[in-house]
Amino acid sequence: MELILQDEKGDRIHASIDKYTIKYFRDKIYDHGLYRMKYFVIASYHSKFKSNSHKHKLIFTQNTIVTKLEDSSFHMDVFKLRTFNEVAIQHNTDENQLIDVVGHVVSYEPIQLSKQGDNSSSLMNIVVEDEKKNNLPATLWSDLTFQMQSHLSGSTDEPLIVVLQLMKTHKFRDTYYIRSCWYQTKLWINTDLPQSSDFKNKLIASGEYEKVSQTSSQQHISISEELSTGMVSFKFIKDFLQCTEESSYWIAVKIVCLELGHKWSYLACKKCITKVDPLEDKYYCLKCNVEVISVIHRYRLQIHVTDETGFISLLLWNKEVLQLIGKSAKELKEGLIVDADNGYPTELDTLIEKKLMFKVQIKDSNINKNDNVYKVVKFIDDEALLKEYCHPSLIHSLIEASLDCEQSIDEDKLIETPIKNSISDCVSSQTEDVIDLTEKLYPNNGKHVGVRPTHANDEGLNVKLPSNKLRKVIKKEKKA
Repeated sequence: MELILQDEKGDRIHASIDKYTIKYFRDKIYDHGLYRMKYFVIASYHSKFKSNSHKHKLIFTQNTIVTKLEDSSFHMDVFKLRTFNEVAIQHNTDENQLIDVVGHVVSYEPIQLSKQGDNSSSLMNIVVEDEKKNNLPATLWSDLTFQMQSHLSGSTDEPLIVVLQLMKTHKFRDTYYIRSCWYQTKLWINTDLPQSSDFKNKLIASGEYEKVSQTSSQQHISISEELSTGMVSFKFIKDFLQCTEESSYWIAVKIVCLELGHKWSYLACKKCITKVDPLEDKYYCLKCNVEVISVIHRYRLQIHVTDETGFISLLLWNKEVLQLIGKSAKELKEGLIVDADNGYPTELDTLIEKKLMFKVQIKDSNINKNDNVYKVVKFIDDEALLKEYCHPSLIHSLIEASLDCEQSIDEDKLIETPIKNSISDCVSSQTEDVIDLTEKLYPNNGKHVGVRPTHANDEGLNVKLPSNKLRKVIKKEKKA
């Protein structure tokens, strides 16, 4: 649980209660309550998005004492409201500082579904207006969208007053807008709180306000716009590995090998797509908490990539591999012999040496738990963007690969990929950087950038390198 505490002078400080301690305070602390608290641990306050400017925060322990008080003379200013003009002025806006605003909703778009890999979240775009007729776009995510929708569905002719608490600001196309920030943002709609009531009374007294109207969804923001506007930053791997906050970044890389030690697919529950555990002749889904009769094969492929500044491991899920390969995991699995535990479908070889741009997510586990495998949420193989953003060394090999494929007259040497109007790939001899891959990935001193500490050397390393040698592949015949 995260809290913002305010004293009688109006000064604020952040406080945290961890999952092991929350049971002592869950029924003792409520929003806008007045308490006397003592016996905390004091720590530095580091967060990408801050609720206040204090340099320290308080951490609750089992010994922290919380006593509820009743004192009507205690002045409680719940919100630190910013005017819309203050948000719009660049030198007054700190994008790492969460802000509060009040206004009435003048327009909204239908709830949309945003997908990142196998995860999806709902979002809603609204426009709020202040008493001076200034408009401010806002984006709500997850549960806040349904909270807003419930009020919009039953709206009357009266204005819909909202207080958006702890919103983050962002600049797009020279215009600032606000958006909700994970679990921190709170949405107060037509409440009796003084700030909301005062705003509503002034608005009704003026008689000049718009009824809420629904608008069509805004045009989808392209990946090139994401990059050019800085909504999602681009980084080379050496800089990416220095990041210490949860976020997403674009990288431009070449796939150099497949990590097959962790398999390339898994059996999933058809209902929730979670991995299932074998239970005699059936399967058991822990998430659904039931026995599962029908399961499905899904991709889960770990790859090693480089951009000439370093190496990292990426995790591709079903959606991404399906787009790259053009065949389902079930189709590839059916092509292997039943007892080939160490086998893998040769269709995966088409990924090696491919140059792509990945949108990669840095999670808490990557920062604090030595997890050196990063999740891919999106990818593109746009040649123009690759040439614009990739490292100079990769640009040279990118141009060479395109020329080789254009000039080749031996169709047997071409590897066809399912991605249309994209970069062509062709089979070529191994280059020195790939022949030397295991030394670069796992040198004896184990200090190379991007190296997983669990592999001190390459002995027993189950990776797939590109090869121009003939291979014998055993596949089972399908019955006509």
